[in-house]
Amino acid sequence: MADQDNDTGKRSSSGEKIERKPPPSPTRKALFFKNLFYLSLLGLVGIGLLALVSFDPQDLSDVDGYVEDSSAVIPGGPNLVNLLENTARNKNGVRLTEEQINNYIRRTLKFEQGGWFESFVTARGVWVRLQENVVEVIIEREVWGKRHTISMLLEPEQTAQEDGGINTTVSRGKGKWGRAKVLNGFMLLTNSSFSSLREAYAAETQQIWDMFRGRFQIKVSDGVLELSPPEEPSLKTKA
Repeated sequence: MADQDNDTGKRSSSGEKIERKPPPSPTRKALFFKNLFYLSLLGLVGIGLLALVSFDPQDLSDVDGYVEDSSAVIPGGPNLVNLLENTARNKNGVRLTEEQINNYIRRTLKFEQGGWFESFVTARGVWVRLQENVVEVIIEREVWGKRHTISMLLEPEQTAQEDGGINTTVSRGKGKWGRAKVLNGFMLLTNSSFSSLREAYAAETQQIWDMFRGRFQIKVSDGVLELSPPEEPSLKTKA
């Protein structure tokens, strides 16, 4: 009897049937790396798009104390560390305006671009915008002659504890690249810039947290940041 062939296999003259095996199903490991590749590709596309929109910078003309010319005369003002120390010691309230904070930053911050980027990136300034319940910290640069802004949104929240203490948390998971809002995953890419800024103002930051531990309350509104001693209005009690 002649050999018989078809799409699924063939039978030899000895009666032995030989079949083609179907291709093996993808393993979990293979599927994982395939999905990881597509997610990484999607992430790179997202980062690329956000990098482009970051060159559509924020309009900072509404920020009190903002100046385009870095050589402009800087108004005088109090030393913020001393002011906060006296406020905490005397249990007084303090009211800081957006303009006061930005003038203080201009007086005290040496903001220069270093490293590999120095040849085409110019540091222009750091600014603070105060809005309802939000402190926005903005870093302004010039890249190849074009303005570029990134920012981090700080959202303080306080709750009263049953023992009379106050629990204070500050959310740092949101920000902006240019005008576009971004979430925590993308903010990690610019975290080093804001970490350096936090280190530059470690004394002021530490003093404010010491005041929070002393049950001072914070209120942020348009253009104003207020720190008030513990006898001021009560907060909602944490369940």
